[in-house]
Amino acid sequence: ESLQDVPITLQAFTGDALDDFGITDTQALQIVTPGLVVNNTGSSAQMYLRGVGTRFAFAGLDPSVATYVDDRYIGRPQASVFEFADVERIEVLKGPQGTLYGRNATGGAVRVVTLDVYDELEGKVTGTLGNYDQAALSGTVNIPIADGFGVRLSALAKKRDGYADNLDPRGNDEFDNQDYQSYKAKFRWDMNDAITGRLSLEYNDREDFEGADVVNLSPPGLHTGIALGGISGEDVDEVATAIDRPLEAEDFATSLRFDVAMDTMDFASITTYWDFDMTASIDADGTSTRLVDVFRTPQSTVSYSQEFQLLSDSAESFEWIIGAFGYYEDNKIFELGLDLTDNPNVGTKVSQGAQSSKTEAYAIFGQLEYFINENWSLTAGGRYSIEEKEVAVFAPTTSTISVAAFPYEDSEDWSEFTPKLTLERNFDAGMAYLSYSRGFKSGGFNYPASGLNPLTGEPQAPLEPEILDMVELGWKSELLGGSLRLNGAVFYYDYQDLQVTRALATDEGTVINVTENAATAKIMGLDLDAVWLVGPNLVFTAGLNFLDSEYEDFDAAANVFNAVSQPGRPGMSSQLFDADGESLLRAPDFSAFVSASYDLNLGDALLPMVLTYSYKDDYAYDFVADPSSSALVQDGYGLLSARISYLTPSQRWKFSVWGRNLLDEDEYYEDIVANAAGIRGSHGAPLTYGVDVTYEF
Repeated sequence: ESLQDVPITLQAFTGDALDDFGITDTQALQIVTPGLVVNNTGSSAQMYLRGVGTRFAFAGLDPSVATYVDDRYIGRPQASVFEFADVERIEVLKGPQGTLYGRNATGGAVRVVTLDVYDELEGKVTGTLGNYDQAALSGTVNIPIADGFGVRLSALAKKRDGYADNLDPRGNDEFDNQDYQSYKAKFRWDMNDAITGRLSLEYNDREDFEGADVVNLSPPGLHTGIALGGISGEDVDEVATAIDRPLEAEDFATSLRFDVAMDTMDFASITTYWDFDMTASIDADGTSTRLVDVFRTPQSTVSYSQEFQLLSDSAESFEWIIGAFGYYEDNKIFELGLDLTDNPNVGTKVSQGAQSSKTEAYAIFGQLEYFINENWSLTAGGRYSIEEKEVAVFAPTTSTISVAAFPYEDSEDWSEFTPKLTLERNFDAGMAYLSYSRGFKSGGFNYPASGLNPLTGEPQAPLEPEILDMVELGWKSELLGGSLRLNGAVFYYDYQDLQVTRALATDEGTVINVTENAATAKIMGLDLDAVWLVGPNLVFTAGLNFLDSEYEDFDAAANVFNAVSQPGRPGMSSQLFDADGESLLRAPDFSAFVSASYDLNLGDALLPMVLTYSYKDDYAYDFVADPSSSALVQDGYGLLSARISYLTPSQRWKFSVWGRNLLDEDEYYEDIVANAAGIRGSHGAPLTYGVDVTYEF
C-alpha cells in the first residue's frame, strides 16, 4: 500500500534513498529516524523507539523492538545490527505492532524487505574505497531461468581498518575494524496462475573487533583499573586492552513462502528457519587492567516459525485478514567468561554461568477494516498470544569458578490479548486517524537465571511481561498541489511493568546485569515527517520527534563512585535510587533530521547531490545519582553527511563521492555503561569518506 494510505506512524526508505543518506546498516537507521536510538557495544545491540527498548536481551529475554528480514523474525538482538546487501526498502513502524507482525513488540518494528525476483535479466555491482583502508564489493543479479521460474543472487563483502589503535601490546593491534560477508539467494516459482512459491537462503559471516573500542570515561583517579596502574585510550583513536579475540559470528537462514490466490480470498504460508552462532569478547572496564574483561561468550540460537494467513480479495465494503503463528527458539550461552586476574578481590578467571533458554510462542490474530462510506472506515483487530519459556543453568565449559549456582531449572508461561482499534477519515488532501492499540512482550529470565540481586541478596524471580497501551492521533496529507507531503502524529503511552536492565556492582568488585520490572511509565510525544518538492530538481526531506517521558513509582538502583562515600577508594557501588519522575533512559526529548537533494542536469548526464544533517538531544544511558557520574549522559550532538554522484547518460554507470560525520563530531558514543570498575564508553564513528562506482544492467 501507499505510505499515505496506512494509518500507522512509519517511515519507509528505498534502497536508493538509503545510499543517498549514507545508511549502510540497521544501526545507522537512527540518523534518519527521529525517535530511534540504537546503541551497540561489540555484539550487543539495543534498539529504543520512542523511549521503549531493551538493553540486554540475553538468553531468556526478548527485545522490545522487533526486527524482521522479509517475513523472518530475528529473536536475538546480537544479530539485529547487520549490513545491507540487496534492500528494496526498509520500514520503521512506531508503536505497538502486535496484530499483523509475527511476535508482538511493545516499541515497534524494523522490517528489512529484500529485492524480489523479477522476469527480466538485470543486475548491479558496486565497488567502494574509503579512508581507514575501507574496501567493499557488493552485487546482485536477477536471472530468469525458465518461464515462471527465476533466481536473484546477492553478495556483499566489506573490510576496514580499525578506528582505534591499541596501546596494550597484549591485545589486538587495532579495534573497531570491520570484516563482514553476506550471501543471499532468492528463488521464485510461479507454479500456475494461482500459486507462487518463494524460497530464500542467506548466509552471513563476521570476524572483527567492530564496536569494541572501549575506553574509560570516569573522572580522574576514580576508576579502579587506573588506580591499579592500568591505562586507557586518551583520544578517540586509542584504546588500551588485553583483549585479543575478535567477535566471530555466522548465521544461516532460510524462509519458504507460498501465496495462493483463490476466488474470494488469498492464502499465505510462511516458514522460516535460523541458525546463529557467535563468540564475543569485550573489555567491560575500558582499561588495560584485567578487571572485567569478557574473554569468551559462545552463544548459539536455533529458531523456527510457521505462519498461516487468510486474506480478503474481492470484498467491496471491507477487508480482512486472519492468521495463526507459531515460534520456537532454542538459545544457549555456553559460558560468559570473565577475566578478573588483576582484581585484588578475585584474582582469577571466573564464569557468569552457562545458560539455555527455550521459547515456545503461539498466537492467533485477525484484523477487519470496514468502509462505512467513501470517507470513513473503522479497523478492529486483535492477537491472542501464549508464550512459554524454560531456562536451565549448567556447569561452565572451561572456568572452574562460577558466580551462578548450578544446576538450576525453571519455567513460566504468559498469555495476553492485545487489541487494536482505528477510526479513519479521508479528505481530499489526505487522511486523519485515531488509533488505540496494546503491545505485549512476554516475561522472561535474567542471565544468569540463578543469580542473586547484589542489592537485596535475593534470587532473581522471573520477569513479568511488558504491557503498553497507546492512543495516537495522526494525519497524512499532500498539500501545495501535491508538492508537499506532511505527516504527523501525537501519541500517549501508558507503559506497565517495564523490563529495565542495569549493571550492578557487587561488594567483591565484580558486576552482574540485572533486569527488573519497573512499575509504570508515561510517554507523550509528537512525530512529524515532511517531503517537499520545491522544484523539478530540488527536494527537502525532514523529520522530528518530541518526547516527554517519566518513570512512575520506580525504586531503581544507580552505580555511584565509592569516592563519594568512601574517599580514596576507587570504583563504583550500587545504591538504591528513586527514579520516580526521571526521564526514561535512552530517550532524547528531541531528535530530528533534514536532508536536501538536488539533481543538476549536465546535458544528458545527471549530477545528484545530497546533504543530510541529523541531531539528537541529551539522553541518559543510566541513572545519575551524583554529579561525578555525569559521563552517563550523552550530550546533544549532530552528524552531517554528503554525497555527490555522476550518472552517465546511459544511466548504467554511477560515480559517487561521499563523506559521513563531516564535522568530525567526537563526543558521541555508541554505548556508555557504569559497572564496578567505573564508567566505560565506546566512541561513535569518526569522519569517514570514500568513493563508490556502480554499474547497472
